[in-house]
Amino acid sequence: MALNDISLTSAMRSNLTNLQKTTTLLGRTQERLSTGKKVNSALDDPTSFFTAKAHVNDASDLSSLKNGMSEAVQTVKKADAGVTAITTLIASAKALANTAKATSEAGSTGNTNTEKLTIDTNLVAGDIITVGGTAYTAVTTVTDGTTQFAVGTTAAGTAQNLAAAVTQNAETTNFTATSSGNVITFDKGSAVLDADITTGLVVGGAVTETLQTATSSGRAGLAAQYNEIMSQISKLVSDSGYNGVNLLNGTTETMSVDFGNSNTLTVTGFDGSGALAGTTATGWDGATGYVASINTDIAKLDAASNALEVGSQNLANNLSIVTARQDWSTNAINVLTTGSDNLTLADMNEEGANMLMLQTQQSLSTTSLSLASQASQAVLRLFS
Repeated sequence: MALNDISLTSAMRSNLTNLQKTTTLLGRTQERLSTGKKVNSALDDPTSFFTAKAHVNDASDLSSLKNGMSEAVQTVKKADAGVTAITTLIASAKALANTAKATSEAGSTGNTNTEKLTIDTNLVAGDIITVGGTAYTAVTTVTDGTTQFAVGTTAAGTAQNLAAAVTQNAETTNFTATSSGNVITFDKGSAVLDADITTGLVVGGAVTETLQTATSSGRAGLAAQYNEIMSQISKLVSDSGYNGVNLLNGTTETMSVDFGNSNTLTVTGFDGSGALAGTTATGWDGATGYVASINTDIAKLDAASNALEVGSQNLANNLSIVTARQDWSTNAINVLTTGSDNLTLADMNEEGANMLMLQTQQSLSTTSLSLASQASQAVLRLFS
């Protein structure tokens, strides 16, 4: 239809134009009320629309990076939990080692019997020790454990050499005799003493005789407990990984945390076992030298504990950095989101008032258009 096909009065055309404008404003206000935004497309406000979109994109990128930071925090926390558990085990192992140092009984898991004879200083030359029917005669008086013995008329030397004579004259393989002070100890290593020794031992003079059977309750038992703790430390290290990353596996294990804008943090792992993996108690059940052996193991524990402390401090520092960036990202997302909202969100109170006003205006425009058309309608009366 051509523009001039129908002629409207000036009043009607003016009212119609105003009604059309009101309808357009009503549509815009309804859209704002339904979406809550005053800028819904680039047509509404290009500058505000694209600026707000850039803010939203930045906030979305930071939100994605926060997920990686959160995983990094959990990885560090898992490693720290492993450090705490390992530290507890090291403390327990050290307590066992100190207890072993103060334990006089070596302990054994085998069957070692020792015939221990405490010889009184009243034992004098001529007193006899009989083993398996063979007489060993004291050549001199006991004063400090250096008493000489003879087999018949053959000198056997001091108590330390008595074993040689016993081995030659009785069925006592692997048999030893030692002397310390006024104590002579007969020992057959890890085997049970022959019956002719345990039952046929006759000593002249004042002697106290005891038969001792060592058990695992001594230093050997403590060493077994120590070794079990060492094996558990290795297991704890292997169980301290999170999402495929184990920061206690050594310096070759690393984790990269992305903070955005090419900013990253590389977290380097360390040896959580403190070089204790595969370590076992050595020499704890020895008759001599066990204190030095135990001290060596205690030194390893101390070194491992120090390494854990340094490694744990490094983890704590990295955790502080990641959590700080996490908090910053949260605040930055809030700032960007608020900035975007300020550019695009509609004032709902204002838009509600606009809707009421436009509805009223639309009603008035319709009434006005109707009044303007009454002049034309009067022509119809001429035909009635």
